Formats: sequence, structure tokens, C-alpha cells
Amino acid sequence: MFEPPVPPRPEPRRTLPSALPLERLREHWEDPRVRVGALLLAALVAGFFWYQLGVRGSTAAAPPPRTTTSSGARSQVVAGTASSSRPTGRVVVQVAGAVAHPGVVRVAADARVVDAVQAAGGGLPGADLDRLNLAAKVVDGQRIAVARIGEPAPAESGTGGTADAATGDGTASGPININRATATQLEELPGIGPSLAAAIIKEREKRGGFKAVGELQDVRGIGELRFADIKDLVSV
Repeated sequence: MFEPPVPPRPEPRRTLPSALPLERLREHWEDPRVRVGALLLAALVAGFFWYQLGVRGSTAAAPPPRTTTSSGARSQVVAGTASSSRPTGRVVVQVAGAVAHPGVVRVAADARVVDAVQAAGGGLPGADLDRLNLAAKVVDGQRIAVARIGEPAPAESGTGGTADAATGDGTASGPININRATATQLEELPGIGPSLAAAIIKEREKRGGFKAVGELQDVRGIGELRFADIKDLVSV
């Protein structure tokens, strides 16, 4: 009995190994959830790169940090400023009366009365140093008279050579020398209280001594009327 020929069975399609991942990716890509996840991942990556670009741009545009001066350098600057504003040179004053070596002495321009007395050898036993304002600044050409305890105060001459004669009770018998007067003596002038007396002394130290009585009008608080009341009672 004759049997019909059996047709050959088709061989299964062979898939190359390199195509397997593509096939699997294509199958997964058909899933909408995979597509949404891929889009979110792409958005995150893009946002990260934009953020990095922004940070680098702001860093490049930022101004350079300010350089600060060290504390040592600041101290040197302050010391240099203070030394430049300090009076320089020396002044000549005369120390008379009850001192070890009366006569003319040279002291620093910013010296005090106590420095001038020490330069003259200091006060002798019995010297009445309490009569002096030892903390007052000296003025070039000034005469410092040191009296003995119980003796009347000797006459003192200021930079202008005007004698400031004093009576036994310490009150001035003539015009007050505004280059030599203490705050207490200035307060004896009409209309001059403690604050104005301090202002006069401050202006005197600033100028290195008044050159004319009229310069008192540059003191804050002394107007024309007040100056008119005291101009005949003071001298330089």
C-alpha cells in the first residue's frame, strides 16, 4: 500500500543570542508602567545635570572672599596711628623755687608739670607741690614756680611773658593766663562752669597753647556775649 510523503517539518526560528536582550526590552517596553518609569528616570537625570550647572555658575560668579587683616597687623596699624598723632619734639620750660636744680629744663612736648619738676631734680623737703597741678601739660616757654609750705606763691609767667601774680590765699590778682590756668581758676571767670573750663583746657591742649585771647571764641559754648564778659579778665 502506498503511503503519501510526509512534508518536512519547519525548523524552529533560530534567534541570535545578541537579539535576545532587544526582544526582551521590546516586550517590556510594551508595558505602560515601564514607559512611565523610564520617563521619570530621564526627568530626574536631566534635573540633576541642570542643578549641577546652576551650582557651578553661581560659584564662578561669586566675588572673591574678602581678605581680613590679622590681629597682629591691626595692632601695628593702630600703634602707627597713635604714634603719628602723638606730639613730637621737646619744649623748654623754667622750673623755679623749691627744687633741687632750679633753672631751664627740656622735656618732651607732651610732658606734664610733674615731669618738668622731676627734670629739675624734684622738690626739696618742704616744697608745697600740692599747689601745682602736676597733671597739667607743659607749654613751651612756661615758668613753673614751686613754693615752700607756708610761703606765698611766687609769680609765674606764661608763654607770653605776662605775670600771673598770686596772693597768699591763691586767688589771682591780675588777668588769668588761659595757657596756664587750671580748671578751678578758669571757673572763677564769669559764666565759666566746669564743662566750659574743661572745654577750654581741651582746646588749649589741641592747639598747643592759645596765641591770642580771641581764640577762646573757637571753644564750643563761648559765644560773643560770654567772650565780651571775660576778654578783659584773661591773657595769654
